Amino acid sequence: MSGYYQWVLLTLVMAAFPSLVRLPLWVAGIALAGGALHYAGRWRKGWYGRGAGAALLTMTVAGIWLSFESWFSGDAVLSFFIAVVFLKWGEARKRRDYLLLIFAAVILTACGTLYWENLLNLLHMLLVVFLLTVSLVAIHSGDSALSGLFFLRRSGLIFALGLPLMLLLFLTLPRIPGPLWDIGLAFGLPVKAMLDRGAGDFGKATSMQPGGIHKASQQTGNVLVAEFKGAVPYKSRLYWRGPVFWEYDGEKWNLPAGWDDRTRLLKRAIRTKKRLDRELHFRKDPVRYTLRVMPNGGRWLYGLDIPAAPAPESFISDEYQLLSIRKIDDQEPKFEMLSYLEYLTGVELGDEQRKRGLSWSENSNPRLRALGAELAKKHKKTDAIVHQALRLLADGAYRFDAGYVIPPGKDSLDRFFFDEKRGGAEYLAGSFVMLMRAAGIPARLVSGYRGGTIIALTNFVIVKRADAHAWVEIWRDGKGWSRVEPKDIILPLAADDTALSEKKPKESVVKMETGREKPLPETEKPDKGGKPAEPVAVKQKDRRSLPSLSSLLGGVRKWVIRYDPNRQMELLKGAGVKEGNWLDLLIGGTAGVLSLLGIYLLAAWWRDRRRVDPVAESWLRFCRRLKTLGVEKSETECPRDYLRRVSRERPELSAAAEDIIGRYILIRYGEECSGETTALFMRQVQRFISMS
Repeated sequence: MSGYYQWVLLTLVMAAFPSLVRLPLWVAGIALAGGALHYAGRWRKGWYGRGAGAALLTMTVAGIWLSFESWFSGDAVLSFFIAVVFLKWGEARKRRDYLLLIFAAVILTACGTLYWENLLNLLHMLLVVFLLTVSLVAIHSGDSALSGLFFLRRSGLIFALGLPLMLLLFLTLPRIPGPLWDIGLAFGLPVKAMLDRGAGDFGKATSMQPGGIHKASQQTGNVLVAEFKGAVPYKSRLYWRGPVFWEYDGEKWNLPAGWDDRTRLLKRAIRTKKRLDRELHFRKDPVRYTLRVMPNGGRWLYGLDIPAAPAPESFISDEYQLLSIRKIDDQEPKFEMLSYLEYLTGVELGDEQRKRGLSWSENSNPRLRALGAELAKKHKKTDAIVHQALRLLADGAYRFDAGYVIPPGKDSLDRFFFDEKRGGAEYLAGSFVMLMRAAGIPARLVSGYRGGTIIALTNFVIVKRADAHAWVEIWRDGKGWSRVEPKDIILPLAADDTALSEKKPKESVVKMETGREKPLPETEKPDKGGKPAEPVAVKQKDRRSLPSLSSLLGGVRKWVIRYDPNRQMELLKGAGVKEGNWLDLLIGGTAGVLSLLGIYLLAAWWRDRRRVDPVAESWLRFCRRLKTLGVEKSETECPRDYLRRVSRERPELSAAAEDIIGRYILIRYGEECSGETTALFMRQVQRFISMS
């Protein structure tokens, strides 16, 4: 391939390929027509060419108008950008035009990663980066008649030198989960300055309707930012407590009328430490954190379940919510908090609360009510009833689908629990609450948020509306209120539900017993002859084999495609750093880059050092020695003039200087440049230095 412009064209095509496959077909047509203009000869430079370019641009605008709902959607902008890039290729003539197209190819490559998140994308990226290197080498070589093989070899060398640096930066550069502006939020930028709150006065909501959590999860608004003192707990253990629902009217959960009355809330609030200690009679796993809450129009501060002390300008309600004395309209409250992740609260359940915890909307969900009565008839103890209810979920082939909405109407919880067996947290938690009530166990629905996003190996967690959740609290006589999470029964925790450095937590208070017998260890199973079997580990050790293709691809996917902050922590632990953070990664990465650059410089110095002429080196040593003896050679002084000056200023050295300088002139300017002559010259210089 000759001509650098053809390398640029190949790079553009490969960079835009993932986007062209996904976008409407007319985008590829515009790109093809724009590229063809480049080969139109002189015709493209006249008004014909300019007219053709304007027509193609007009067709692009029309295509965007007809194909996309918005002028500024991602696909619309990308389609326009691809069309402009290839039209620019059509009119490119100077080297700076092709350099501009190379930068455009980088942007196209980055856009392509949005569509391919697999091993194919990795290979495509490596190919495009290599082509970018070839194009830059070809552009900077100008119009020289170098072959394509030369460009490939030179680019291959540059690519090979850059690979270790790229690998080091890939491993050590701190990963940032979520949008970049989340970092700004974590480090103090106002939440409302980073995001339009819009109509999201979610703090004023007084009911939870079917599909309500899914609708909230579709919004990207932020709810709060928490900075933990020490390691961040597992995300699955972070329950940010919000409204507590008792009343269910058969279709939706409602807060009582006047629930927001501050006088009544303060009258019932837990305002003394003595009362809080009495109510919170079992507590475990304390966490300290700083909480910053986005304005939500209500009083909800969403303290971590369960708060152990109120913050300034706030109080803890009789339902253990952290509430603000004033409604949060514009300000962003920030305060220190202490919470316990495991708890039992409540000493005695009053008649009014027991009545509310067992209430049932008449003529609604009869099958759920009958099932609860049957459980109560078979099992007398609360734990046994809860255990059997969770077993029903575990064995019932239920599927957690946050986006699935059951058609509204009568007996929606019956339809979820017995017919559909598919839905989000509000169906799952709501039906479980009603099942407990039918079995005679006071229960209530707690809403709020679960989990959050850990920011780039820091102790900051940002909770968004997408983390909306609902869970269950049940009352045990003699123990109090405790949390039950039905979702974890039918949807196992994600593998990446990990914290930065926290140890694995113990099982929750309510747990499922599968009843399965634990299988005997392989080492204890006897063989047919009655002798103990050989340990499996020993057998596997003896059966070493090459890794399979699937395991290799799995490793690539784990350590390349899904390389995230948790993987980076694993890497740090593997390097002996038990508790690291993003600063350790930055320091390690910087040290690695400097070390690698030092190795490159050392290798370059060693390579150039080997090329030093031994005659020139000996001549320089001779001149330096004369300098110490008071006769310094000037830069413009030729060897003969230098010899005359040495003889004049230091006559005792004239004989030796005449011999050495004469040999040097013969070697450099005469024909005495054999190996023997050179060796004799070097010996004479060495003798002069040692004797003078």
